[in-house]
Amino acid sequence: MTDSQFLITDYGAEAGRMAVQTEALQAALDACHQAGGGTVVIPAGRFITGSLRLFSHTTLHLLAGAVLQGSPDLADYTNFGETTDIRYLTDAHYIQDWHLPTYYFQALVNAYDAVDVAVIGEAGSLIDGRNVQDPHGEEHFRGPMGLVFARVQDVRLQGYTFINSANWANVLPACENVQIDNVTILGGHDGFDLHHAKDVTITGCRLETGDDCLAGYDIHGLSVRDTYLNTACNGLRVGGSDIVFDHCTFRGPGKFSHLSDHKYETLNVFMYFAMQVDPITTPTADVTIKNASIDHVSHLVTYLRSEPTALQDGPALQSFTLDNVQIADITDTSLFVGRGEAVALTMTNCQITPTADVPLLHIDESVRLTLTNVFFTKPTIILIGNDRQLTLTGLTNLAL
Repeated sequence: MTDSQFLITDYGAEAGRMAVQTEALQAALDACHQAGGGTVVIPAGRFITGSLRLFSHTTLHLLAGAVLQGSPDLADYTNFGETTDIRYLTDAHYIQDWHLPTYYFQALVNAYDAVDVAVIGEAGSLIDGRNVQDPHGEEHFRGPMGLVFARVQDVRLQGYTFINSANWANVLPACENVQIDNVTILGGHDGFDLHHAKDVTITGCRLETGDDCLAGYDIHGLSVRDTYLNTACNGLRVGGSDIVFDHCTFRGPGKFSHLSDHKYETLNVFMYFAMQVDPITTPTADVTIKNASIDHVSHLVTYLRSEPTALQDGPALQSFTLDNVQIADITDTSLFVGRGEAVALTMTNCQITPTADVPLLHIDESVRLTLTNVFFTKPTIILIGNDRQLTLTGLTNLAL
C-alpha cells in the first residue's frame, strides 16, 4: 500500500451535512484506487452515505470523532452486482422460509475479490448502520449489512465502534488472513460472520449484540482472544476446524434485545453450525474454549447431529473442549447428541456451579464424555440417553 492520503473533504464531502454524500466519498475511494492504493481519510464530523466500495490496497481511516452514518433510504444501498460465498442465498427453501431478497448482502461498506483492505478507526470513531428497516428483507424488517468483504485477502479491521447495524455488522465470507483488533459492536444483529473464512484472528473486541456474536461455518482457523461476548442469542454459532477461544468472557443476559422476539436471554455459549446446502471444505470440526469465564446463559452448548432446523445438517462435529473454564448459572439443560456418530465432549480443569435441580447436560451414547479435574461446587446431574443419570459433586475425573 502506498503512503498517499485522500481526504474526503477534498472531494466535496462536508461534515454535518444532512444530505447523503455517497458520490463524494466514493470519489475519494476511486481516486485512491486509480493511484494504486493509499488511505482514504474521514475527518471528525458526521457523513451520511449509501453503499461504498473499497478496492485493493485501500485503508478507510476514521479519525477521532468521525461518524460514518448509513443513509435512511434503502435506494442508496447496493451489492454492486457482486455475490458472496454464502450459498443458501440461492437455495429455494431458505429463500422462501427466511424471506431472503436477491440483494440480501448489500451493505454500507463493501469490498470484493481484493487484497490488502482495511477499516481503521481511532478512539471515538463510529459507524452507524441506523437500523434501516426493509419490509422486503429477512423477517420482513432486516435491512442492509454493515460491512461485506467477500473473497478479500489480508483484511484488517481495527478500533471502530459499530452501532445500529440493520443486519449483520461485519460479514467476511471466504476472506483470508483476517486481523480484527479492538472493534466494538453495540446492538443490531450478528457481530462477525465468517463463513468459509481462513486464518482469522480476533483480539480485544467487545461484542454486545442482539443476535449471534460470532457466526459462520466452514471456518479454517479462528483464534479469538481477550474478547467480551454478550448477546440475546448465541455467543458462538460456528463450525469448522482449529477454532479456539482463549481468555474470553461470555456474559448473559444480553444488554440489547433480539430484534425479532424482543428477548434478552443468552441462548447458548456455543451452538454448532454446518449447513448441507453449502459445501464444507474443513477436514474436521473442532471447537475449544479455554481460560474463559461463562455466566448467566440458558445453555452451555447445543449439538444435534444432522438436525436441519438447528442448521446442523452438514458434516458432523468431532470435538468440543472446555479447558480451564469457570461456569456458573446455566439455567437450562444442554442437549449434546451425536445420533450414532461419535463426538468428543471434553472438560479439563473447569469449575462448574450448576443451577439447582436442572441437569447440566443431556447426552446420548455417541458422546465420548471426558472430565479431568472438573470441580462441581454442588451436586450436578448429567443425563445419558433415555434411562441413565449421573450425579457428580466435588473434584471429578470421569471417562465415558
